[in-house]
Amino acid sequence: MKWSVQIVRPSTHNVGSTSVLVHFPTGRYLFNCAEGTQRLSFENKVRVSKLSAIFLTRVDWDSMGGLPGMLLTLADTGSRNLTISGGHNLTHALAATRHFILRSEMGIRVNEMRDGDAAAAYKDENLKVTPVHIYPDNYKVTNCELGPDESEEAKTRKMLVARSLGTQQPLPQQTAAEKRKSKKEASRQQQQQQRKKGYYDEPCDGASIEKKLQMLERQQLETARMKKRARSPEQSSRPAQAFDMLLPKTEPTPASICYIAEGPEVPGKFDVQAAKALGLKQGPLYGKLTRGESVTAPDGSIIHPWQCVGPARLSGIFIIVDCPTPAYIDSLVNNPRFAPFLGARGDEESANMQKRLLLIVHSLGPGVAQDKRYKDWAARFPSHVRHMVSAPEYVPDENPFQRHLRVQAAMAVIDPQAYVLPQSADKPELSIRSFIDSEKAIVPKSLMTFDVEPKPQFDCSKVQKMQSPEEMLKWARDRAGLDKDLQQPALRTTRAEDQKEVAGVKVTNGGASKDQLIVCPIGTGSSVPSIYRNVSANIISVKGYGGIVLDCGESTVSLLKRFLGYPEHNKYNVRIDLCYTEFVSSLKLLYISHMHADHHLGAILLLHEWNQLTKDMDAKPRLSIVAPARFMAWIEDYSGVQDLGLDRIDFVSCHDIRLLHEQHQGVPSRKAIASASVETNVSKIKRDLGIADLATCS
Repeated sequence: MKWSVQIVRPSTHNVGSTSVLVHFPTGRYLFNCAEGTQRLSFENKVRVSKLSAIFLTRVDWDSMGGLPGMLLTLADTGSRNLTISGGHNLTHALAATRHFILRSEMGIRVNEMRDGDAAAAYKDENLKVTPVHIYPDNYKVTNCELGPDESEEAKTRKMLVARSLGTQQPLPQQTAAEKRKSKKEASRQQQQQQRKKGYYDEPCDGASIEKKLQMLERQQLETARMKKRARSPEQSSRPAQAFDMLLPKTEPTPASICYIAEGPEVPGKFDVQAAKALGLKQGPLYGKLTRGESVTAPDGSIIHPWQCVGPARLSGIFIIVDCPTPAYIDSLVNNPRFAPFLGARGDEESANMQKRLLLIVHSLGPGVAQDKRYKDWAARFPSHVRHMVSAPEYVPDENPFQRHLRVQAAMAVIDPQAYVLPQSADKPELSIRSFIDSEKAIVPKSLMTFDVEPKPQFDCSKVQKMQSPEEMLKWARDRAGLDKDLQQPALRTTRAEDQKEVAGVKVTNGGASKDQLIVCPIGTGSSVPSIYRNVSANIISVKGYGGIVLDCGESTVSLLKRFLGYPEHNKYNVRIDLCYTEFVSSLKLLYISHMHADHHLGAILLLHEWNQLTKDMDAKPRLSIVAPARFMAWIEDYSGVQDLGLDRIDFVSCHDIRLLHEQHQGVPSRKAIASASVETNVSKIKRDLGIADLATCS
């Protein structure tokens, strides 16, 4: 049996968690699904269609930002019976997506691996995965985070997930050909059912799902901002829809989960010489013996498997460590779950566990890898163990979306101000030898693979060389056959007359734009991940007032960091005189046009970043959101999982702004009239951004 552990995307200053994919012949297992995971897998031809389970180290958007989009794509390709495992609040986070995900035929099992619940460990024919919970210093674990949760609130959350994503159904034993046939048939049946229900007119379209949900929006708007409580049968004969129901309140938890993953039992080797000595000829009888069946030799004697098949053995073990900040280190290094691998017990079982441990993937936040406590702990593991150290100090912040970079570089040759080259770094801040001075410690790269079976070894054959923006620009100019003295992308420098050499090309600073209002497209989007196009997002900088984000698809925050520059200015961006942190801190308005996933899935991370950057400011800045009412319902539900600063957010629905604008234009009155609070919030937006009018249409 061959199985391996592959890095999909390591942690950098741009990405807050490490995504790891485990490959088996009969399934795939994904650890963390950050924003952009699906697009990166698509670009690098990493197959995720066989996903059996997803494990999240933290229930926050850093670790699960790419999960909703992944679920939509998997469901539309016919995937079934997926298990999603994570910590406390996982069910709540998935239930919150009911406002825009309706895939009841998919069949999801949510496995909340709560601290102290031994039954929460995951096990199937390929992997046994045991969670290890760690917490920041001085954090007191609450009772609601411990043990199995059988409360009424938990039952409500599970019911809401089941209504939007379905429940797992037992699968019959099938051959590979039968599985392929049944998968195609299930996909066909799902498309037929969704057409009947009005979900969409064409597969993967999504437009009719929006229409179906909009039919209910007017009724929801007339109630308490989409927080209509579940009604009893006595109150209504119509069953409440999943998005009609109130999701029970919850509180964020800082828990992080490390995973100890054990491979399956490896069958013993077949001894061909022993089989021949017993009178057997090569053929089907060899296969039966390998499968553990006794056979009859030509001379009539019974041959048992133990006579020519060696003893089975347990496969290797790998560990996923997620330590977000140095505050988690004490909880991690003192956790007794890791004692068997450190030789602390000294018994035979511990010695066997140390021998089986082959790989540790360290997913670390800033400052953790250089902490002496963590380095001393990592050095205590057996000397044969390999370490993949995924930390921003060691992993260069290269741009993994190389095909988009190629297109952007080609367009930058034509118009360098309109098409800004994204920022990237090809050199690490520190050498990996400052972590552990051993060849067993390496810096992981996208697509780097560690083969666990049949022979433990690294495989870098699929790792691609990341081209820098300068290299891509030079490639584009060479392909176009242009003279180097023609127009070059302008660089941001300290003096307007300064000149630099980039990849052998002379470039001159053009100075920041003098315009008062600057519009910059970040992406044009597509209903499924594209290798050439970024997700839907546009930014507007209004000098002297603040910033606007128009639509916010998945990975918008990452794209903004590369476009504007993080932590320093992007030298190629001469249009907006702000780096990423300055722009987000000055943000005044977020506008979401509609509830398609490629237009709003990046909003959670953007709001979280805005809250983190502005919550300690003396002025306590506020942010306005203009969006469909269901968007705010989703944000309010999810805010129980992660603090988004809702107390400083003013929300206005697109519908209400349209009504208000029509009233001001003298359009004949409708039954619904915009409230005074809507007019107050719209006036605030105009004042904050120095604009004369604001209107929406449908």
